[in-house]
Amino acid sequence: MGRVAQETAKGLKWSLLNKLTLYPVQLVYGMVLARLLTPTEMGIVGLTGIFFAIASTLKDSGFGSALIRKIDRTEEDCSTVFWFNMGMSLILSTILFLLAPWFVEYFHQPELLWLTRVSAVLMFLSSSAGVHWVLYSARRDFKTPAVINVCITLVSLPVTLYLAYRGWGVWALMTQNIVTSLLSLATVWIISPWKPRFTFSRQSFRELFSYGSKLAASALLDTAYNDLRTFFIGKVYSPAQLAYYNRGQHLAAVGPQTACGMIGGVTFPILATLQNDNERLKQVYRQYLRLFTLVIVWGSMLMAAMADSWIRLMSGPQWGQAVPYARILCFSYALWHIQVINLNLLQVKGRSDLFLRLEIIKKMMVTIILAITIPLGVMAICYGALFTSTASIFINSYYSKELIKLTIWQQLADYLPLSLLAAVCTWVPGTLAEMLPVHYSLKLVCGGLSSLVLYFGLLRMFRNESLAQLLRLLQDRCKQRHLAALLRRLSWQA
Repeated sequence: MGRVAQETAKGLKWSLLNKLTLYPVQLVYGMVLARLLTPTEMGIVGLTGIFFAIASTLKDSGFGSALIRKIDRTEEDCSTVFWFNMGMSLILSTILFLLAPWFVEYFHQPELLWLTRVSAVLMFLSSSAGVHWVLYSARRDFKTPAVINVCITLVSLPVTLYLAYRGWGVWALMTQNIVTSLLSLATVWIISPWKPRFTFSRQSFRELFSYGSKLAASALLDTAYNDLRTFFIGKVYSPAQLAYYNRGQHLAAVGPQTACGMIGGVTFPILATLQNDNERLKQVYRQYLRLFTLVIVWGSMLMAAMADSWIRLMSGPQWGQAVPYARILCFSYALWHIQVINLNLLQVKGRSDLFLRLEIIKKMMVTIILAITIPLGVMAICYGALFTSTASIFINSYYSKELIKLTIWQQLADYLPLSLLAAVCTWVPGTLAEMLPVHYSLKLVCGGLSSLVLYFGLLRMFRNESLAQLLRLLQDRCKQRHLAALLRRLSWQA
């Protein structure tokens, strides 16, 4: 893939370093916090998650994507997007602040009054750094955001644990959001070379609005609908039941969401440079599809097979009710990266109108499924999420045929065989490992290693091209001579 491969590997290296540095810390943090706070307390804080999701949406989507895609962006473009984002965020934050008493009455949780209001203020403050982060992505500088994120997280997590230990309850978790948001905001304003000017260009706004407004509307719609399950579970059932659902969803989503965040952040700026070369774009798109399926599906299937050991090790036996939710949702998230790559393609080709149309169609489907499953219980809601996730893959894939002449069947051929192989190679060893009369940690080690050896061995036996490509990428980025030699021997096409 030449230059594309180098930029992809470089971007993924820093994103992966960020996650690998933080994951062990966050794993220990989650294990300790789950034992210091009750499911009810964590469920109450979970109800405020939509506000931070909205803040992230305002910061990362819509006009930010328009800036990344615009090759000849100007200072006026950047400043115009900054002031528009600030204005929209101020309006939404004010509305949420004023609606806080309604949330208290709706959920019968007095703590939500100031939790909601603090979340609204943080949402507004976070939006003021949106363009700064976008410009790092546009310049394909993935190192700086990764380093900042690691440093801030390493500061905020100990503070949260200390406050939880001292009995702060829900405010221990909210304090983490406060510290993270304020440190992130201060850091990026200090170190970023870009600063907004007091200018607003109507011409820039009209040009960017025609593309970015549809993406912003799609993202806000997606965020709102994703959190509908949270609101209804918290209302119809209880904060504790919501905490079990959130815990299961977190286990299922942590790998795919982390990977998809890396995929979206790294691949979109790179694919944007190929927007006028359909053949090259199609080639790179299919390589991305196969390469990420190789890793993500295996990880999701392993999580599903060994959900019981993961939940009990990370959170304790009191969280056992989250296991069946986690298992179903792992299947729901296994192919989520395909949706991300397909939607990136629509953005790259400038078809934000199709992007919005797809979101409306999918949200209509989600509304119907959610209305059917809510009275049937939380398990039914999880099965509904699995159905809508699977159906969304085919809905998103439809326009790929129109844009780059890539049919749904060609896409299925790229990821379905790998997905089925990953399912077999994880479910059998994982299920057998769960039956061993040993500690949860040993079960995970035995199941994970045996699954990895079986999966890698079969891919190696069948000389899978995606595996060879992955090994070549690792070899090119590896600076250790002995490890590079090992990767070269493992790759039959090196």
